[in-house]
Amino acid sequence: MSDLITADLVLLDENLGETRFDVIAKLAQAVVNAGRATDFEQLYAAAEARESKTDTGIPGGIAIPHCRSAAVTEPTLAMARPNPAVSFGAKDGPADLIFFIAAPDGADQAHLKLLSTLARSLMKKSFTASLREASSAEEIVELVNGALGVGEKKAEAKPAEAAPAVAATSAQVKKIVAVTACPTGIAHTYMAADALKYAAEELGYDLKVETQGSSGNEKLTQADIDAADAVIFAVSVNVRERNRFAGKTFVESPVKRGIDEPKAMIAEA
Repeated sequence: MSDLITADLVLLDENLGETRFDVIAKLAQAVVNAGRATDFEQLYAAAEARESKTDTGIPGGIAIPHCRSAAVTEPTLAMARPNPAVSFGAKDGPADLIFFIAAPDGADQAHLKLLSTLARSLMKKSFTASLREASSAEEIVELVNGALGVGEKKAEAKPAEAAPAVAATSAQVKKIVAVTACPTGIAHTYMAADALKYAAEELGYDLKVETQGSSGNEKLTQADIDAADAVIFAVSVNVRERNRFAGKTFVESPVKRGIDEPKAMIAEA
């Protein structure tokens, strides 16, 4: 399996333009220049269409534009740390860490799982701090490979399961189940799942999440659903087998709200 990211796919501390589409164009061109996509216009069009549907900026100065395209020959990560930062629609300001995920139409599960792992790692402040402090493209590549669990530098590939944060009996702790899903099923599906888990842990709720994504699903049991006091649907596509949740109180919002406002969604549930 080839490397997802190499030094020639990293753009550090450059002025990449005024808009998110300027940045996406530069990253798409880097993917083509690296021989990982056959046609710039086709790749850029797919990325522009995806970005136009939903902002890919998330809290913390991060953005993850992404797409699938027949022009892509192998799953690829291109990374930019622009100066100045560029808005990708996040409420808390512009993004200075931007990962462009370019996936082929028929990407294999192993690669998709790594791409999803990278997206989940971006939810960790220690990882993003290291990316901001890195002084070279080679150091960025090492950090990313560490987060993915490949190469010499190993890192935790998946966040630990949330544990109850309050000393209460199981009967007193509210139980919530959630489903996260996005159109491409690579990044936002898993980031929303982790954001909800972290928020529930902090608030003292028992929350379990089903990810309906492309790189493998974490599925709820019917017993989990039946025992839940409420359901959260953080989805931008139809929920698979939604009939399993019939009769349960639920809140529903686009998947990105699960990343941006997980505590608010839990409070509403």
